[in-house]
Amino acid sequence: MAIEKVMIIGNWELCLSIINALIPPDGSRSHPNLQMSVLTNPSQWLRLPPHLPANAVKHRKSDFSPASLKSAITGQDLVISTTAGGDSDQQIRIIDAAIAAGARRFMPHEFGHDTLQKGISKRILKSAGRAKWVGVATGYTLDTGLISGNLGLDMEWHSATIHGIGTETFAASSLQRVGQVVARVIAHWEQVKNQYIYAAGVLTSTTQREFTVGNYDVEDCIKEGETRIQRSYLDSGMFLLERSILYDEQLGATEPFELRSSNELLELMPESVETIVANAYHDLKHHAKPGCGCSS
Repeated sequence: MAIEKVMIIGNWELCLSIINALIPPDGSRSHPNLQMSVLTNPSQWLRLPPHLPANAVKHRKSDFSPASLKSAITGQDLVISTTAGGDSDQQIRIIDAAIAAGARRFMPHEFGHDTLQKGISKRILKSAGRAKWVGVATGYTLDTGLISGNLGLDMEWHSATIHGIGTETFAASSLQRVGQVVARVIAHWEQVKNQYIYAAGVLTSTTQREFTVGNYDVEDCIKEGETRIQRSYLDSGMFLLERSILYDEQLGATEPFELRSSNELLELMPESVETIVANAYHDLKHHAKPGCGCSS
């Protein structure tokens, strides 16, 4: 059965990037018959790329209880979660609701590092007979990390805090690329279903000659991140732990992106680090947030 109805759960930059990839500004839609909807909390308003009219995407709301989720998801062919990937309980609740609603396909929020979150993977695999799934690792979202400062590089002051020596290779993608990966997964669903795939835009490092660099140990980054989480500063703690992955070569985090990349299968060309950085600096100066590829 063809994918005709797609629901995106969540309403932030990643959602915009996916919408923009599926309904691009130039009108070159690879899925012309796609009907799209976005599911948010009741208090949220729908954000769309500027080239789209308000009726281009249907806005649904839910309190995210099992009954509310099931009602909202019923009738969808594919559910894509863009809510916080670290909230495994909510991810599992969404998966359960999607299965109960009869949705035949699901993409959890695995966009980012290679996580293979065991609880989610186990739950999805148990339900594989009733629903098909695809997990996608796209690496660190580079432009988002540059603009927010979470990567440790300050583009305004040309300074960098690096927990390592700066030559460690890591996988990364732009926010726009993540949306493009989702669009290509939909186009190649039968070839990638029930798999965890790797589709980073680039393999790069943080070494920048024009930056003033302060080097620190990876262990310091991990300890500080864990301390912040223990003190209930969850977001800042997670940012540091995520950053530590980029510099910890013992993890071998880049290896699956090198050896098992699905970019060729998805017909995706490599990204340019220089272009990602230039676009990030433009978005920082003009919008103070990463671009989904839908603004200039």
